[in-house]
Amino acid sequence: MHIFPMRAFLVPLVLLICHLGVAKDIPSEDESSHLQTALHFDIKSELRDLRDMVVLQRAELSRTMTELRDTKTQVEGLKTENSVMESRLMSSEGQLEALKTENAAILSRVTSTESEVEKLQRENAERPKVAFSTSLGKTGHQGPFNTATTVVYKNIFTNTGEHYNQATGIFTAPVRGVYHFSFTMGDFLQSTVMGLSLFKNDQLIIHSGEVGDHQQFRNASNAVILQLEVGDVVFMQLPANYRIYDDSNHRNTFTGILLFPV
Repeated sequence: MHIFPMRAFLVPLVLLICHLGVAKDIPSEDESSHLQTALHFDIKSELRDLRDMVVLQRAELSRTMTELRDTKTQVEGLKTENSVMESRLMSSEGQLEALKTENAAILSRVTSTESEVEKLQRENAERPKVAFSTSLGKTGHQGPFNTATTVVYKNIFTNTGEHYNQATGIFTAPVRGVYHFSFTMGDFLQSTVMGLSLFKNDQLIIHSGEVGDHQQFRNASNAVILQLEVGDVVFMQLPANYRIYDDSNHRNTFTGILLFPV
Protein backbone atom coordinates (compact mmCIF):
# COMPACT_ATOMS: atom_id res chain seq x y z
CA MET A 1 0.00 0.00 0.00
CA HIS A 2 1.05 3.60 -0.66
CA ILE A 3 0.18 6.97 0.89
CA PHE A 4 -1.33 8.77 -2.12
CA PRO A 5 -3.79 6.02 -3.11
CA MET A 6 -5.13 5.94 0.48
CA ARG A 7 -5.78 9.69 0.43
CA ALA A 8 -7.51 9.37 -2.91
CA PHE A 9 -9.78 6.78 -1.29
CA LEU A 10 -10.57 8.88 1.80
CA VAL A 11 -11.62 12.04 -0.05
CA PRO A 12 -14.46 10.41 -2.00
CA LEU A 13 -15.50 8.66 1.20
CA VAL A 14 -15.85 11.94 3.05
CA LEU A 15 -17.76 13.51 0.15
CA LEU A 16 -20.09 10.53 0.06
CA ILE A 17 -20.81 10.85 3.75
CA CYS A 18 -21.46 14.53 3.37
CA HIS A 19 -23.78 13.90 0.45
CA LEU A 20 -25.72 11.34 2.40
CA GLY A 21 -25.97 13.75 5.26
CA VAL A 22 -27.45 16.40 2.98
CA ALA A 23 -29.79 13.98 1.27
CA LYS A 24 -31.27 12.75 4.54
CA ASP A 25 -32.95 14.70 7.17
CA ILE A 26 -30.59 16.83 9.11
CA PRO A 27 -29.49 14.72 12.04
CA SER A 28 -29.83 15.78 15.58
CA GLU A 29 -26.96 17.42 17.36
CA ASP A 30 -26.07 14.18 19.19
CA GLU A 31 -26.14 12.18 16.02
CA SER A 32 -23.96 14.74 14.26
CA SER A 33 -21.46 14.69 17.09
CA HIS A 34 -21.39 10.92 17.12
CA LEU A 35 -20.86 10.82 13.36
CA GLN A 36 -18.01 13.32 13.52
CA THR A 37 -16.37 11.37 16.31
CA ALA A 38 -16.54 8.12 14.31
CA LEU A 39 -15.23 9.85 11.21
CA HIS A 40 -12.39 11.44 13.15
CA PHE A 41 -11.52 8.07 14.66
CA ASP A 42 -11.44 6.39 11.23
CA ILE A 43 -9.21 9.13 9.81
CA LYS A 44 -6.80 8.85 12.74
CA SER A 45 -6.75 5.09 12.36
CA GLU A 46 -6.00 5.41 8.67
CA LEU A 47 -3.30 7.96 9.39
CA ARG A 48 -1.67 5.63 11.95
CA ASP A 49 -1.74 2.85 9.41
CA LEU A 50 -0.24 5.16 6.83
CA ARG A 51 2.45 6.27 9.30
CA ASP A 52 3.27 2.69 10.15
CA MET A 53 3.50 1.85 6.48
CA VAL A 54 5.79 4.83 5.86
CA VAL A 55 8.03 3.79 8.76
CA LEU A 56 8.12 0.25 7.42
CA GLN A 57 8.88 1.44 3.91
CA ARG A 58 11.62 3.70 5.24
CA ALA A 59 13.14 0.75 7.07
CA GLU A 60 12.90 -1.36 3.95
CA LEU A 61 14.37 1.47 1.88
CA SER A 62 17.23 1.84 4.36
CA ARG A 63 17.89 -1.89 4.26
CA THR A 64 17.70 -1.85 0.46
CA MET A 65 20.16 1.07 0.32
CA THR A 66 22.51 -0.79 2.67
CA GLU A 67 22.31 -3.90 0.51
CA LEU A 68 22.85 -1.75 -2.57
CA ARG A 69 25.97 -0.21 -1.01
CA ASP A 70 27.23 -3.66 -0.04
CA THR A 71 26.56 -4.91 -3.57
CA LYS A 72 28.37 -1.89 -5.00
CA THR A 73 31.34 -2.59 -2.72
CA GLN A 74 31.35 -6.22 -3.83
CA VAL A 75 31.16 -5.15 -7.48
CA GLU A 76 34.11 -2.80 -6.98
CA GLY A 77 36.01 -5.62 -5.29
CA LEU A 78 35.20 -7.95 -8.17
CA LYS A 79 36.33 -5.30 -10.64
CA THR A 80 39.63 -4.94 -8.79
CA GLU A 81 40.04 -8.72 -8.59
CA ASN A 82 39.21 -9.07 -12.28
CA SER A 83 41.73 -6.36 -13.10
CA VAL A 84 44.41 -8.20 -11.11
CA MET A 85 43.49 -11.50 -12.76
CA GLU A 86 43.57 -9.87 -16.19
CA SER A 87 47.00 -8.43 -15.42
CA ARG A 88 48.22 -11.85 -14.26
CA LEU A 89 46.73 -13.46 -17.36
CA MET A 90 48.51 -10.98 -19.62
CA SER A 91 51.75 -11.61 -17.72
CA SER A 92 51.27 -15.38 -18.03
CA GLU A 93 50.59 -15.04 -21.75
CA GLY A 94 53.79 -13.01 -22.10
CA GLN A 95 55.75 -15.66 -20.19
CA LEU A 96 54.16 -18.37 -22.32
CA GLU A 97 55.22 -16.62 -25.51
CA ALA A 98 58.74 -16.18 -24.11
CA LEU A 99 58.85 -19.89 -23.22
CA LYS A 100 57.65 -20.79 -26.71
CA THR A 101 60.41 -18.67 -28.21
CA GLU A 102 63.00 -20.17 -25.85
CA ASN A 103 61.79 -23.71 -26.54
CA ALA A 104 61.97 -23.07 -30.27
CA ALA A 105 65.57 -21.88 -29.88
CA ILE A 106 66.44 -24.89 -27.71
CA LEU A 107 64.79 -27.24 -30.21
CA SER A 108 66.80 -25.64 -32.99
CA ARG A 109 70.04 -26.08 -31.04
CA VAL A 110 69.14 -29.67 -30.15
CA THR A 111 68.39 -30.43 -33.79
CA SER A 112 71.69 -28.86 -34.82
CA THR A 113 73.54 -30.79 -32.11
CA GLU A 114 71.88 -34.05 -33.16
CA SER A 115 72.94 -33.40 -36.74
CA GLU A 116 76.52 -32.76 -35.62
CA VAL A 117 76.50 -35.90 -33.46
CA GLU A 118 75.19 -37.97 -36.37
CA LYS A 119 77.88 -36.50 -38.60
CA LEU A 120 80.58 -37.30 -36.04
CA GLN A 121 79.18 -40.81 -35.62
CA ARG A 122 79.31 -41.36 -39.37
CA GLU A 123 82.84 -39.98 -39.54
CA ASN A 124 83.88 -42.12 -36.59
CA ALA A 125 82.29 -45.20 -38.12
CA GLU A 126 84.08 -44.54 -41.39
CA ARG A 127 87.41 -43.73 -39.72
CA PRO A 128 89.78 -46.70 -39.68
CA LYS A 129 90.56 -48.15 -36.26
CA VAL A 130 94.29 -48.76 -35.97
CA ALA A 131 96.15 -49.54 -32.73
CA PHE A 132 98.59 -52.13 -31.43
CA SER A 133 100.49 -52.81 -28.21
CA THR A 134 103.09 -55.57 -27.80
CA SER A 135 105.96 -56.92 -25.70
CA LEU A 136 108.83 -59.36 -26.37
CA GLY A 137 106.88 -62.23 -24.87
CA LYS A 138 109.81 -64.30 -23.60
CA THR A 139 112.09 -64.23 -20.58
CA GLY A 140 115.79 -63.70 -21.12
CA HIS A 141 118.22 -61.64 -23.15
CA GLN A 142 117.92 -60.77 -26.81
CA GLY A 143 121.35 -59.98 -28.30
CA PRO A 144 124.00 -58.99 -28.62
CA PHE A 145 124.24 -59.80 -32.36
CA ASN A 146 126.97 -59.02 -34.87
CA THR A 147 124.52 -57.13 -37.11
CA ALA A 148 121.49 -54.95 -36.55
CA THR A 149 118.36 -57.08 -36.08
CA THR A 150 114.65 -56.30 -36.35
CA VAL A 151 112.98 -56.89 -32.98
CA VAL A 152 109.96 -59.18 -33.20
CA TYR A 153 107.49 -58.58 -30.37
CA LYS A 154 105.61 -61.85 -29.93
CA ASN A 155 103.23 -60.99 -27.10
CA ILE A 156 100.16 -59.09 -28.35
CA PHE A 157 98.17 -56.95 -25.92
CA THR A 158 96.01 -55.55 -28.71
CA ASN A 159 96.22 -55.38 -32.50
CA THR A 160 93.13 -53.52 -33.73
CA GLY A 161 93.00 -53.74 -37.50
CA GLU A 162 95.73 -56.43 -37.57
CA HIS A 163 98.27 -54.06 -39.11
CA TYR A 164 101.14 -55.17 -36.86
CA ASN A 165 102.75 -58.36 -38.16
CA GLN A 166 103.50 -60.69 -35.24
CA ALA A 167 105.81 -62.80 -37.41
CA THR A 168 108.05 -59.97 -38.68
CA GLY A 169 107.66 -57.30 -35.99
CA ILE A 170 106.73 -54.72 -38.66
CA PHE A 171 103.77 -52.32 -38.62
CA THR A 172 102.34 -51.27 -42.01
CA ALA A 173 100.25 -48.08 -42.28
CA PRO A 174 96.79 -48.84 -43.75
CA VAL A 175 95.83 -45.18 -44.33
CA ARG A 176 97.52 -41.83 -44.76
CA GLY A 177 97.50 -40.23 -41.33
CA VAL A 178 99.27 -39.12 -38.18
CA TYR A 179 100.44 -41.93 -35.89
CA HIS A 180 101.93 -42.09 -32.40
CA PHE A 181 104.62 -44.68 -31.59
CA SER A 182 106.38 -45.46 -28.30
CA PHE A 183 108.73 -48.11 -26.95
CA THR A 184 110.33 -49.16 -23.66
CA MET A 185 113.35 -51.34 -22.84
CA GLY A 186 115.27 -52.77 -19.90
CA ASP A 187 118.44 -54.73 -19.09
CA PHE A 188 120.77 -55.58 -16.23
CA LEU A 189 123.91 -53.66 -17.22
CA GLN A 190 127.19 -55.54 -16.74
CA SER A 191 129.69 -53.86 -19.06
CA THR A 192 127.00 -54.10 -21.75
CA VAL A 193 125.13 -51.71 -24.02
CA MET A 194 121.32 -51.48 -23.97
CA GLY A 195 119.52 -49.68 -26.76
CA LEU A 196 116.85 -49.70 -29.51
CA SER A 197 116.19 -47.70 -32.70
CA LEU A 198 112.85 -46.89 -34.32
CA PHE A 199 112.77 -46.91 -38.13
CA LYS A 200 110.31 -45.56 -40.66
CA ASN A 201 110.95 -47.55 -43.83
CA ASP A 202 114.76 -47.41 -44.04
CA GLN A 203 115.06 -44.12 -42.14
CA LEU A 204 116.27 -44.00 -38.53
CA ILE A 205 113.84 -41.81 -36.61
CA ILE A 206 114.86 -42.05 -32.92
CA HIS A 207 117.31 -44.05 -30.81
CA SER A 208 117.52 -44.60 -27.05
CA GLY A 209 120.11 -46.55 -25.09
CA GLU A 210 122.48 -46.74 -22.15
CA VAL A 211 125.93 -48.19 -21.58
CA GLY A 212 127.77 -48.98 -18.36
CA ASP A 213 128.67 -51.44 -15.66
CA HIS A 214 126.02 -50.41 -13.14
CA GLN A 215 125.42 -53.92 -11.86
CA GLN A 216 121.72 -53.06 -11.66
CA PHE A 217 118.61 -53.08 -13.81
CA ARG A 218 118.16 -50.02 -16.03
CA ASN A 219 115.14 -48.85 -18.06
CA ALA A 220 114.69 -46.45 -20.96
CA SER A 221 111.86 -45.30 -23.23
CA ASN A 222 111.05 -42.94 -26.08
CA ALA A 223 108.14 -41.85 -28.29
CA VAL A 224 107.46 -40.05 -31.56
CA ILE A 225 104.56 -38.83 -33.74
CA LEU A 226 104.88 -39.51 -37.47
CA GLN A 227 102.85 -38.77 -40.56
CA LEU A 228 102.72 -41.91 -42.67
CA GLU A 229 101.55 -42.67 -46.17
CA VAL A 230 99.68 -45.84 -47.08
CA GLY A 231 102.17 -48.73 -47.09
CA ASP A 232 104.84 -47.05 -44.95
CA VAL A 233 106.39 -49.43 -42.41
CA VAL A 234 107.59 -48.81 -38.87
CA PHE A 235 109.66 -51.25 -36.82
CA MET A 236 112.15 -51.50 -33.96
CA GLN A 237 115.79 -52.47 -34.52
CA LEU A 238 118.36 -53.81 -32.06
CA PRO A 239 121.74 -52.34 -33.13
CA ALA A 240 124.78 -54.61 -33.47
CA ASN A 241 126.39 -55.53 -30.14
CA TYR A 242 123.36 -54.22 -28.16
CA ARG A 243 121.13 -56.32 -25.99
CA ILE A 244 117.82 -56.09 -24.12
CA TYR A 245 116.12 -58.19 -21.48
CA ASP A 246 112.52 -59.09 -20.79
CA ASP A 247 110.52 -61.19 -18.35
CA SER A 248 106.98 -61.48 -17.03
CA ASN A 249 107.04 -57.76 -16.17
CA HIS A 250 106.99 -56.91 -19.90
CA ARG A 251 109.87 -54.45 -19.69
CA ASN A 252 110.27 -54.21 -23.49
CA THR A 253 107.18 -52.92 -25.32
CA PHE A 254 106.32 -51.47 -28.74
CA THR A 255 103.08 -49.51 -29.20
CA GLY A 256 101.44 -47.56 -32.03
CA ILE A 257 98.10 -45.88 -32.72
CA LEU A 258 96.47 -43.87 -35.52
CA LEU A 259 95.66 -40.43 -34.13
CA PHE A 260 93.71 -39.23 -37.17
CA PRO A 261 93.71 -39.70 -40.95
CA VAL A 262 94.83 -36.85 -43.23
